[in-house]
Amino acid sequence: MHVLISARTQLKAALHCAYSAKAGTGGIAGPKITGVLRFFKDVGVKIVEDPAANADSEPRKLYAVTLDGKTVKTPRQQPVILPTEAMAYSVAHEWDSQIYDIRPATMPIMALVSTALDLEYTSDSQETVDEIMHYLHTDTICYQVTADQQKKLLTQQTKKWRPIRKWFSDNFGGETDVSHGSIDRLAHDHDLVANVRAYLVKCMVELIVVLLLLKLNNFELTAMRSLTKECKSLITALGVFKRHITAKEAKDISRLEEEFQINNWGLVEGGHDLDRVNCAVKLSSASVLLFLLQNKH
Repeated sequence: MHVLISARTQLKAALHCAYSAKAGTGGIAGPKITGVLRFFKDVGVKIVEDPAANADSEPRKLYAVTLDGKTVKTPRQQPVILPTEAMAYSVAHEWDSQIYDIRPATMPIMALVSTALDLEYTSDSQETVDEIMHYLHTDTICYQVTADQQKKLLTQQTKKWRPIRKWFSDNFGGETDVSHGSIDRLAHDHDLVANVRAYLVKCMVELIVVLLLLKLNNFELTAMRSLTKECKSLITALGVFKRHITAKEAKDISRLEEEFQINNWGLVEGGHDLDRVNCAVKLSSASVLLFLLQNKH
């Protein structure tokens, strides 16, 4: 539970910076849909039956997010009908927080669920697995500097990165390749790579079998892809996915080198500070989405 509280707290704090832009107090202005003010009065959630449910089975409850009674649509015009009530209310809250105009940057959960719902129309699940697996061979936390380059940075990398690499190796049965001072493609243990791919594929198969046509696999894969791309590390992303670390810990791990340079050379306003907020929002929202999938009430 503390992992969820941590993710929610960090997401709230990060989004506060984004929302503050509306009042002109700094933060992320974010991409604004030019000319689109808030066009709705009421935001709601309504229960709908799964249209794909078997006629002989008990109707399955799904939850639609509505604006003035009409179901919200994704960019590919898919209805935003979600598998859990908690997820639906989280998306509804984001819409209701658009006070004056529509700012997608302040709606990270909506962005994730839209991606998940549209996933089958943009790429298949296997392509998503392949995309995620690509990061394992260029995983950020497997590239360390050498002692003669930056001894202090190496000390921090070893302190922060070695424990999660060990956890990863223990969980997936193989040794990670660690590069020192080189940017060559990593050569991880063959069994380790095979086990990670099997785990990602297993996530899809198990969810398809257990959850049938709800397609929660797309939600989990979307969260996993978001975590991996933001961390530039499949190892770190799996740590969040399997609740070994929190979103905040993932942020600290993934931003270690940049924060080291900031401490040495100073912070660039409008650059480093926005990167921090963007990273916090993306990691926290993906972490929260995973919990919302499991929260049926």
